[in-house]
Amino acid sequence: MNPRETAALLRLLAALDGRLRRAMTDPQQAARTIDEWNEATVHIPAVTADGTWDVMHAVRRFYEQQRGDHTARYFAYEPHHLLAAWADHRGSRMERHTDPVPAADPDNEAAYRAELAATRTAVATGQSAPAPLRQAIDPAGQRQIEATVSRLAASSYLPEKAAQELAAFRPRRAERETALRKGEPDPLGQVCTWCGAGKGEPCRGGFRPRGKGQAVRIKPHPCRIDAAQHRPE
Repeated sequence: MNPRETAALLRLLAALDGRLRRAMTDPQQAARTIDEWNEATVHIPAVTADGTWDVMHAVRRFYEQQRGDHTARYFAYEPHHLLAAWADHRGSRMERHTDPVPAADPDNEAAYRAELAATRTAVATGQSAPAPLRQAIDPAGQRQIEATVSRLAASSYLPEKAAQELAAFRPRRAERETALRKGEPDPLGQVCTWCGAGKGEPCRGGFRPRGKGQAVRIKPHPCRIDAAQHRPE
């Protein structure tokens, strides 16, 4: 607060509390009191930009004796009462605040940290409102999200270009997927009688049976392909 705001606050206090009213009747004493209060409360704003804090309201709440607090009966309002009230409000502001992503380059650590500190200071001193974690989504935004979700659900999870590149590196798997899409029988849907591979498992080994410990084959064994092609419906 500046000296003018401090003087206005003391004028309200004098109207509410006769003890302070008597102290403010002497011009010299009043000037000293304004200077002392201004020095103690210079970092406290009179009002905040978002309207959630007003120093006059804080004083009135003290004299309203809320929740059975009768401190005002025995003690006149002093700067430390205002400091305590502002500390509580400042803490609640910082609890509601979420640091926005700074516009500074993250590689420039000094500028990045400076912007974060400046944002927090502005919120803590009442110059700007706390930044919430989430903003409410209006109906238009909800419709846009629903349309995006529907579009993604209708499309393939794999882009066409990526599918083509994978097909070039994995021709055998691409052939199997193409055959399945065409409704052709799937050899991996059969148990291999040669190497013992179960349904969905790739064949192993070469032309020697019981090849459980051998390398995976790219192409199923011929017996498995024949079983898939001649499997009765």
